[in-house]
This record gives sequence, C-alpha cells and structure tokens, in this order.
Amino acid sequence: MKPWEQDMLSYIRNQGVAVCLTAMVLQTAFADESQTDPFRPFPDQLAPSLFNEVEDKAFGGILEEEKALYYYVLKHLQETSLADQKQAAEFNLQQRRSEMKLFREHPEREFPVFLDLFKNSDRYKGRLVTLTGRVRKLMHYPAADDNQYGINTLYEAWMFTDDSQQNPTVVICTEVPPALKDGLPDGTDVIDHVTVTGYLFKMYVYNAQDTSRVAPLILAKQLEWNPRTVDEQGGRLFSQILAG
Repeated sequence: MKPWEQDMLSYIRNQGVAVCLTAMVLQTAFADESQTDPFRPFPDQLAPSLFNEVEDKAFGGILEEEKALYYYVLKHLQETSLADQKQAAEFNLQQRRSEMKLFREHPEREFPVFLDLFKNSDRYKGRLVTLTGRVRKLMHYPAADDNQYGINTLYEAWMFTDDSQQNPTVVICTEVPPALKDGLPDGTDVIDHVTVTGYLFKMYVYNAQDTSRVAPLILAKQLEWNPRTVDEQGGRLFSQILAG
C-alpha cells in the first residue's frame, strides 16, 4: 500500500467519519482494483471504490460525512502531476469509447463526454475525466478551517461544454491562472478555452430559478485557460500574459 493510501486509511480511522469503509475493505479495494479495474492503470489514480458512499443528488451540497474525502481528494490532486492526471483521464476516455460500438467503428467521432457523464454518472464516479468549455461563473472562498491538509482557498467554476447546452459542470479546484484569482476578468461574463481534469465526486443538486437541477461536481487540481485573440501578431504573448 502506498503512503497516501495509508494516510487516507489513518485519517478515516482517526476522524471516525461515516465513509462506511473499514480499513480492511479499503485495503482490499486498493489491492484488487490495481489489478482488475481498467480505469486504474496509473499508480497515482485513486481507487473508485473510495467514492462509493458519496451520496448523489443529495440536498445540502457536500454532506458532513463527505468532507474528509472531499478535502483528501483535493490534496491528492495537488500532490500529483497534471500531466499524469491527463494521461489517466485519456486512458479512461479511450476505455469508455471502446465499450460503445458507434465509437469503436467511428474513431473520428468526437465523444460527448458531458452527455455520457451526465447520463451514466455511476460509470464515472471517482474517475478522472477531462472537460473543455466555457466558464460563466467563477468565485473563490475560504476552505473549511478544520480541513487537515492546509488548503486555504477553493475556486468554484461553472463550466459549459459544447455538448452540455445550458447544463453546467461545477468544478472545485485549488489553483487558477493569476488573471482569474479574483474571478472573471473585468468586463467579462464568460471565458472560453478552459480545460479541467479531475475526479467526478458526485452529482450535485443546485437551485435554478424555481426548481432544483443536477450537475456533475468535479474536483480538480487547477483550471487551465488558453485565451485567444483575433490579432495573430502578438496574440501568443498576450495569451501567455493572461493565462499566467
């Protein structure tokens, strides 16, 4: 068992959180999934079974008994490289494509990640996924004082992909480009060319006008923003300055 897996087991035991997984069950999951789960080909990808007791579509956002895992995942993401996370997410995507005849026979077709994630969230729970789209809302707020990992600030982004129409993905991360640390740039209500790679934590209930709706909640290391300009001359430098 790796040190970070031992840390999680120890933390769950010490905090007494109701994740409903005993140390023995966790150890078995880590040992078995590394060999049998095709979604865990890389040593730093978390075992999806860690997320089994996270409650989807629960009112109240992140439940008290989910907070320990919530912050653990964010810390784990901080400590692993974005390149490795993307590699694992790409492997997961190709594995998912191979399960569908249409995409096996037509590899040139773009896979509708959001639609599949939304309709088949159980297939993605606790698995790394990459999404690219537009952010229409970005805020930051203090992390819980009692989190055990020294996380100080959380960034919350509401992302819309080409296949999501008006349905958002809620992204929680601990890093954003310098130009976004205070929210969207002044005079801007949307930014495009944003990419995020993270774990599907749960299907999140939010209020929309007079009804409640559901959105995927992704925990990520950071937002990547590649702003574009219409002026090609100097555009690359301008993009680099904005994105940090």
